[in-house]
Amino acid sequence: MDLKSTIIRVLSILLFSLTTFIHASPGDDLYAFSDCLYQCEQITCKKNPYNLFQEEFYNEFLDNGVEIHYYNDNWKFQSMPLPFHLKILGWTCESNCDYQCQRIITEERYKNNEEIYQFHGKWPFLRVFGIQELFSVLMSLGNLYVTYKYGFKKFWKIVNNKKLPIQLRKQFYNILFVSVVTMLAWIASTVFHTRDYPITEHLDYYLAGATILSSFHALGARLFELYKPEKTLYRWSFTFLCVAAYIYHVQRLYFDWSYTYNMRANIIIGICQNLFYCLIVFKLYCKYFDLEQLDPTTVNLSHINYISFKRIILPSFYSRSSKLYTLYPLLLCTIVICGMMLEIFDFPPIFFDLIDTHSLWHLVTIIPAYMGWYDWLIWDVFENVWPDLKQAEIKKNE
Repeated sequence: MDLKSTIIRVLSILLFSLTTFIHASPGDDLYAFSDCLYQCEQITCKKNPYNLFQEEFYNEFLDNGVEIHYYNDNWKFQSMPLPFHLKILGWTCESNCDYQCQRIITEERYKNNEEIYQFHGKWPFLRVFGIQELFSVLMSLGNLYVTYKYGFKKFWKIVNNKKLPIQLRKQFYNILFVSVVTMLAWIASTVFHTRDYPITEHLDYYLAGATILSSFHALGARLFELYKPEKTLYRWSFTFLCVAAYIYHVQRLYFDWSYTYNMRANIIIGICQNLFYCLIVFKLYCKYFDLEQLDPTTVNLSHINYISFKRIILPSFYSRSSKLYTLYPLLLCTIVICGMMLEIFDFPPIFFDLIDTHSLWHLVTIIPAYMGWYDWLIWDVFENVWPDLKQAEIKKNE
């Protein structure tokens, strides 16, 4: 089996597992869960001691076909009113009953060594201060922080540096935009994992799609050198197509919320995005390889001015020459792809029911941003794109 077939097969497995993860909710169909919900809502929310009426009029209820609901005296529920920290996050008596019953049934299944089930397409996480998925929230905030500190902050400083030529600063507009969209996506992810509502879920998906498509646009523009003046029409056409694709994507999800479609769309763009990464790296590697062949006694070390030895993987290897440094994105992409594989081996939350594979995936995505991905982009613009532009301008004036 060739590499392409292997990648397609792995992505197909990933797609199947993710859509199964989203739709499959066997916990919802448990009789114990339904009975627990009814008991909690009747006694806690409606102040209806139905169990007493059932006990007193048991035979009458049976004779008249009135439904008898199971009552378990061991199920204990939080008394009303709800604490302030739950109210401020939008918890109601009914939603609080849903959470409590998920925890009650899950704990019973743990004690009986039974399989742990999902409820409403999600694992029964332990709630902390009203936050539904604490570890995913922390990892989303971690991604937001590294994107801001090592990406947006650096790009913003370069774009506003009046000492640099305006044409050079313009080359950072695309990646500055990507960093802004990425930060918005991590904010949406934080909100969604804090409290799962339809609107927070939709915003999370919309901005995740925007992040992937904006990265696809920036990498496509870089690969096909659309920054050159003679390619202005192509640049605007490519931008228009990407914007139109995103508008269609949002419109499609708005009128037909399909997890399968969303996942397929993101995977397809993600494959193209990683293909662009590989082609850019290949072109740059060939460039620096040819330069070394012309003068074997000289090693290009231009990248040294851009890297942080504390935040780069295998510094002894990638710092040796710019030729080797061109390969750095391949390592970072490999780490991200390996992180995606966590979603395939999905398992119930561990460590006090706080950590699952999805939160670990968010942990993995911190690595590229922190370990020098944005430094590589800055090096690429200064040492490859800008000289290319100046060379094109010289040829134009000849």
